[in-house]
Amino acid sequence: MTVRTCDVAIVGGGIAGTAAAAYLTANGLSVVLLERQEVFSDLVRGEWLAPWGVAEAQRLGVDDAIAVGGGWEIREWTQWDEVVAPGDAVTVDMTSFVPGAGGPRGIPHHLVCDAIAEQAEESGAEIVMGARDCEVDAGEEPIVRYRKDDEAVEVRARIVLGATGTNCRVGRQVGLPMNTSVDHWGAGLRVEGLTDWPMDVQAMGTEGERNFMVFPQGDGMARLYLNYPTSHRHQYRGDGAAERFLADFELEALPGHGRSVYAAARPIGPLKEWPAITYRPQHGIVTDGVVLIGDEAGTSDTVLGVGLSCALRDVRIVSDVLLSEREWTPEAFLPYREERAFRMERLVFGASVIAKLQCEFGPEATARRRRVRALMDENPAAQVLGLLNMVPPEEVPEFGFSEFFVERLFRETV
Repeated sequence: MTVRTCDVAIVGGGIAGTAAAAYLTANGLSVVLLERQEVFSDLVRGEWLAPWGVAEAQRLGVDDAIAVGGGWEIREWTQWDEVVAPGDAVTVDMTSFVPGAGGPRGIPHHLVCDAIAEQAEESGAEIVMGARDCEVDAGEEPIVRYRKDDEAVEVRARIVLGATGTNCRVGRQVGLPMNTSVDHWGAGLRVEGLTDWPMDVQAMGTEGERNFMVFPQGDGMARLYLNYPTSHRHQYRGDGAAERFLADFELEALPGHGRSVYAAARPIGPLKEWPAITYRPQHGIVTDGVVLIGDEAGTSDTVLGVGLSCALRDVRIVSDVLLSEREWTPEAFLPYREERAFRMERLVFGASVIAKLQCEFGPEATARRRRVRALMDENPAAQVLGLLNMVPPEEVPEFGFSEFFVERLFRETV
């Protein structure tokens, strides 16, 4: 068996794992990153980075790599919906919420991971692609075992960062499981050919039994998402699934009945379905020798779209501990645990409200959405939870997280 040693072993090469590797090696720590894919490929992961997440990327010094990997600034958000005529849909300028960050970024996840991993490798990180059968032993001297080709390898590190996303593999191995709940289902597909779609405008809305999203990635490319009831799960599997998915963007709520999407889009990646799961830690996110980051540490309903932003903040806070503390005991990460618990409480609450508004379907839900949109037009304060998509959770006014506020928001249709 081959034995390697390092300061930090990272299991998982997504946005959280690669960003941590890049930042920590740039600041003098030795890092081994283990990723099970042989090459980064499109797994249909989150591909929208909020302005507050862009600011986190800037602090970590990975914003240039995100741009190299195809990060595309989106400047406007149009809230098309069946309850308003397309010409009356509200458009929001997203470029001024976080000073210096600009608008959110639409990113091809796998290409950005590749670019950040390359930056980490240039800084001195060891990036191991095709690391299979990873097993983590927690403790004061944690160990990660894996196989590469036919070779068994053991990594002895001062600490292990679990960054395997919603697979939660490290957390399960070291006794840090998640509670889960499913609100609805979703599917995603990366496409090209959207030459008539304005590349600086993203879309979100609901029509019939589907919540639709369009996130441009530049040059006619975009990631398309649909959310729908759990009773319709697996509707985009089997022969002709991509064609059915694109046909469902033939929407009256979109300009031109969505022809600029469904008639023009050509798939350039796989179509994947998934349950929209909320993950909440059962016993915490830190134990002896192991810290969980990114989605592995818990996440809100995907309709909120801040998973990547959370991952980058996790990396920054955990890295600050690793670079400032001599002893990496669980107690040293108390600030991370407290900040993340507060952050997730707000994000899970806000996501539940947005999911109720956008991802519940039928006549009652449509009537609710129509009334709430009218209320928001009359009183901008009713839009407060929408700020979670733009600014850090701690900057969103406290009143938006009260049951009283939600009761008043939905009171006529609950």
